[in-house]
Amino acid sequence: MIFVEKKFFAVMSITVALLGSAACGDNNNEGAEEKPLAKAEISQAVLRQGDVPGYTIRDNSGVKSDPTARAAEKSCQPVVAVMAPTASRDVQRLAVRSITKTPTGSEVPKASYLLVLSSANSEAAAKQAVHDLRSAISACSSGFKVTFSGEDYAIRHMTVNDSGLGEEGVDFSLEYQMGRKIRYAVVQNGASVTSVSASDQSERNFVAIPQKILSAQQQKLDKAAG
Repeated sequence: MIFVEKKFFAVMSITVALLGSAACGDNNNEGAEEKPLAKAEISQAVLRQGDVPGYTIRDNSGVKSDPTARAAEKSCQPVVAVMAPTASRDVQRLAVRSITKTPTGSEVPKASYLLVLSSANSEAAAKQAVHDLRSAISACSSGFKVTFSGEDYAIRHMTVNDSGLGEEGVDFSLEYQMGRKIRYAVVQNGASVTSVSASDQSERNFVAIPQKILSAQQQKLDKAAG
């Protein structure tokens, strides 16, 4: 399995194909698509320490790529694309942040989160990526096999959570055959895709994605687009 650290879970920006150039609007630019963020813009738009009060945010963008990450069934690959950020063909177009929150009076974080901000080739491609992920979760909900770093693992099942993300996002949980439990939230904003995953320290209980993290990232992306 790919780990950023032993206690962190692997996540991945969704690998998306070029679906064509952005649609052109009228003279008032109505309907014009948001342009993809460049490498420098992604670095500026992703969350950093101080953006979410009470949380510690660290840069984990230096992790190595893993070209072996794949699902046994092609229909499940969009899920693997969320689980393994560094399997992306273009790691220059994503930023990775580890996020923790340590309870008052404790030295050990209760839960760990991993955020990946990536840029698709177009707004249409980002929307398609979320659509493909939703379809893959439905098709592979009863489980599938996956390979990370040359090692094979079995996903027992996946469940979609009702978290109010709308058509722009998907919130889902998955459990490994070994009992490891992880929850993910993937949200599209213009040509960008934000993925956040969560697990507790034992990795045996599902942990909700903090709305504070999603909202703070959304605000930074809105500012970058403006």
